[in-house]
Amino acid sequence: MQAFFNGRAETTGNNPRHDTARLHPLLRRISAADTAGVLPLAVGSALATLVALRVPGRVDHTMLFWPVSGTALALALPHWHQGWPKRRALLLAAAGGFLAAAAATGMPATIACLIATLTCADLLIATAILGPAVRTFDDLKYQTNIQRFLVAVICAPILTGTLGAYPVSLLLRLPPLQTGLMSILADSLGMAMLVPTVLSLAGARRPLALRRPWAPAHGIRVAAVLCGFVAVSSYVFWQTVNPFLFMVFPPMMLVLLMLGLEGAVLTSLVLTAISWFGTSHGHGPICLVRGVSPLYHLLILQGFIWICISTGLPVGALLDERKRADQSAKQSQSIYQVLLQHTDGLIILSSIDGTQRYISPAIARLAGWSQPEYLAMDHFEILHPEDQALARQVIGSLSAREPEHTFRYRMKHKEGTWIWVEATVRAYGIEDDAIAGYVGTVRDISTLKQAEESWVQERRGLVQQRRQMADLANTDPLTGLLNRRGFEEKLRVFADRRLARTLLMVDLDFFKKYNDTYGHQAGDACLVRVAAVLRSQAARSNDIVARLGGEEFAVFLPGVELPGGLLVAEKIRSALRNLALEHKASHLGIVTLSVGAAAHSASHESDTRLLFSQADSALYAAKRTRDAVSAFDRSAAVLSA
Repeated sequence: MQAFFNGRAETTGNNPRHDTARLHPLLRRISAADTAGVLPLAVGSALATLVALRVPGRVDHTMLFWPVSGTALALALPHWHQGWPKRRALLLAAAGGFLAAAAATGMPATIACLIATLTCADLLIATAILGPAVRTFDDLKYQTNIQRFLVAVICAPILTGTLGAYPVSLLLRLPPLQTGLMSILADSLGMAMLVPTVLSLAGARRPLALRRPWAPAHGIRVAAVLCGFVAVSSYVFWQTVNPFLFMVFPPMMLVLLMLGLEGAVLTSLVLTAISWFGTSHGHGPICLVRGVSPLYHLLILQGFIWICISTGLPVGALLDERKRADQSAKQSQSIYQVLLQHTDGLIILSSIDGTQRYISPAIARLAGWSQPEYLAMDHFEILHPEDQALARQVIGSLSAREPEHTFRYRMKHKEGTWIWVEATVRAYGIEDDAIAGYVGTVRDISTLKQAEESWVQERRGLVQQRRQMADLANTDPLTGLLNRRGFEEKLRVFADRRLARTLLMVDLDFFKKYNDTYGHQAGDACLVRVAAVLRSQAARSNDIVARLGGEEFAVFLPGVELPGGLLVAEKIRSALRNLALEHKASHLGIVTLSVGAAAHSASHESDTRLLFSQADSALYAAKRTRDAVSAFDRSAAVLSA
């Protein structure tokens, strides 16, 4: 119950918030429609209707062009992309403006409603073709958009003119066929002339041709050409002797060349006014056709004006498009020039034969040459003689498959020195795998090159030090022979090779007694003499001699069968005996050695441990007699040589 009374109180004004809430949907609908552009469209449509109905032509009281649809279309295009709520508002504004003006002039309501409907149909058809592509006058300055526009101003009048031919014929009291043809041409001319005109006035911008530093002087020339066009057109459509209809085209083209699309709009308006006035007063080339009705003259005039417009608009748009492209190219060129002037990198541009070349100002900072000095030289002359072949090879390899290369070379400095640079070369003008030339970006890498060379030298030093350390780790410091570790590493090289091999295990006889008798210093000297003997007798490049520890040595003879190994062992034993190194603690009186030999044939699998074991067994047998050479025999364990 309380809610009911609260509801009544809110609806009776005690709480006005409810009334505001009820207005929200309406406010939202109004906001969605957005009234911007609607009022100008209604006023423009009304004024165009008044002009069309109050100022008819004198040629049988019919009109040359129908301004209502063109004016409405021009005022609706800038807002048409905002969605259907706005479009409905624009259509209602166009229809409302026309109906208000038609009522003021006394037009029958039925005919007024029909023409208002046809006007809305014109808008729908034309905007469907133009779409969102055209909103402003500058949008018409593109060939694709001007083509869309011409299609729209042809198709829309044909459809609506055909539908409204009979009702309008009742208003004009003319046959429906003539009325339809005249209505189509009038509506098409009105749209073709007024849409660019209204959009141009709404934009209020200078033509592209006048946007230049020398605009005042150029403006005088434009004014002179316009005056010439007006004078020629006035003469053509006022004289009554010669059919000089074609004389209007040369001055019209001059205006187009200077003003572009704005010139096309201006000439169409001027030519329409002059030709209509002259023809309606019985002057001009069209009136030279005798024996026809004024309506026939009107149709010819409409066709002539339509040809002028359909010629002038595309030409003007094309010229403006070219001017925009030229301005963009000049702007881009200016930007590139600024970039080239201030970039730290060197830019080289050259045709493939070297006849056309460009060098950026950075050449002075990089190599000391001026631009003219550099260009006066051959394009390979500035390269180091050792690098010219590489540069020719790189340039010659540029193609569609390999359009880019990077290489380093030495560039000649003006002072006579050479600087290292890195160039990235890219091909341009690629066609059928042939190129027109190349663009190179060059940077100084002298500091980088010095750092690289220093790094290489340091790396070489490190590698050398590493090798030296490895040699020290694998070398016996006393004798200079390989130690056990180095010996085993050398043997790994032959691990996977199937070849004959012989291992000699060598041990000095009674060497402990030698040290006890003569001292360790004399013992070391003795070991050095023994190492020299081993080196001299195992002298092949691939023979390996090592000191395994203490007085024990080893000799590895790759590619040698057992008989050859025993021969080397005997030479070693004999060579040491011939030195006759004194050894009082030995019953032999001199330093001697014992040798144990073991061998594997090429067909035998490589087994280093087995070979060591066999040679060690043979050495054990030789040590029994001292100053002997023994060989391992698989059948009898050990065989003395």
